[in-house]
Amino acid sequence: MKIFKSIIIMMAASALVFTSCKKEDTTTPASSSNTPDSIIPSNLVKVGEAYLIGAATKAVIYADKSLSVGYQKLYTALYDSATNKRFTNGHFELTPIMEMGSMMHTAPVEHAEDTMPTNQLWQTAVVFTMGGSWKLFIHFHNHSNNTEGEADVMVSVSTPTTSVMKSFSIAADDSAKVFVSLVKPLTPKIGLNDFEITIHKKESMTSFPAVENYTVEIDPTMPAMGHGSPNNVNPTHTEHGHYSGKVNFTMTGLWRVALIIKKNGVVIDNTQFFDITL
Repeated sequence: MKIFKSIIIMMAASALVFTSCKKEDTTTPASSSNTPDSIIPSNLVKVGEAYLIGAATKAVIYADKSLSVGYQKLYTALYDSATNKRFTNGHFELTPIMEMGSMMHTAPVEHAEDTMPTNQLWQTAVVFTMGGSWKLFIHFHNHSNNTEGEADVMVSVSTPTTSVMKSFSIAADDSAKVFVSLVKPLTPKIGLNDFEITIHKKESMTSFPAVENYTVEIDPTMPAMGHGSPNNVNPTHTEHGHYSGKVNFTMTGLWRVALIIKKNGVVIDNTQFFDITL
């Protein structure tokens, strides 16, 4: 993809160059203009905005919560910078970049494939692999006037007290660096909960493909009480590195959900877990 070739150039020359179409440090409550096509869902928070030079476009990026390490959904609204009319047709891509002196890296990212987004918001999911300042590099090909533009939006990503993203190397899988992110449950409750994780591998500083050939088992226990729970459903791969199942919490308190990761039927890691408190 052209966008990743440009990122590689940036690593060598500290510049990004895009020539073809591809797909504020603080958060503030979402706002909307008076035009119906500009209404933004009230549950979203604004994380930044920028003008895309070359496309006469303003991009406003929202999230469903303050940005933090782990799996994060982002929603981008694109407007004509002169009329404030919402653009609804084009190719959009967002790439998270962290610059660390003379080095830089990206992160696992999922893009919606549609060129005409649902609810007039382009959706992207990013797995922020560490806290700190990130650059969201955005590129848009506006199909209405056949122009292209790009811009940077700087955002601050916090590190949560309880980890929802694990990064570790698996010796039994060619010492691959693996990132496992907790997606669900977002609001755990007593009883059966949806349980979902994503798994990505690091191929390079700019490539983090989804892992689709692992088998995952879960073992939830209450460390303070010394018991587990019945009727759990091990997560299975659905698509794009997402693994979905069910976890059963039988009472309030701290639960530790251990992960047993297998490849070709062989356990390759059983050291990772997520702590979830009801």
